[in-house]
Amino acid sequence: MIDSSAVAEISRVSVQAAPGRTKLVTVPLDGQVPMGMHGGVAEHYKVPLDTIEPHATTLDYLVGAAAGCLTGTLSGMLAPLGQPTTGGALTSDAEGTIVKDGGVLRIAAIHVRYRLRLAEGVDRAEVERAHDRHTRHCPIAKTIGGCVEITTALETV
Repeated sequence: MIDSSAVAEISRVSVQAAPGRTKLVTVPLDGQVPMGMHGGVAEHYKVPLDTIEPHATTLDYLVGAAAGCLTGTLSGMLAPLGQPTTGGALTSDAEGTIVKDGGVLRIAAIHVRYRLRLAEGVDRAEVERAHDRHTRHCPIAKTIGGCVEITTALETV
């Protein structure tokens, strides 16, 4: 049971089935987003690629949400150090490893690689300390970290 005094917000989304195994997911503020399948996911579920319009999968969106949240968390931790993160100063790429688990696909691991253009005068050790700690402060990592291995790497240039 969730303690109602701990509730910060309720996220409300709606989903509508669409042709070709697509789902139209309506999310707050941004509206409708198509989610479907492509590549290995379609092959796994034996859906011929010529019968669908390829879209990012729900798994792709979860990897993207994790990478976006982790990048935002790291960015927020770097700002007090005087380290800029906008304008290409901090970029990231993520890979989600999707595995077969009893006939169902699931994300087993997410790895995020950051590239940071270190600003003059910013203490590299403090930046590395922020990187070492940021996953513990990321809402998505805290949510899925018990079932998905989350790793990150930081390259400074």
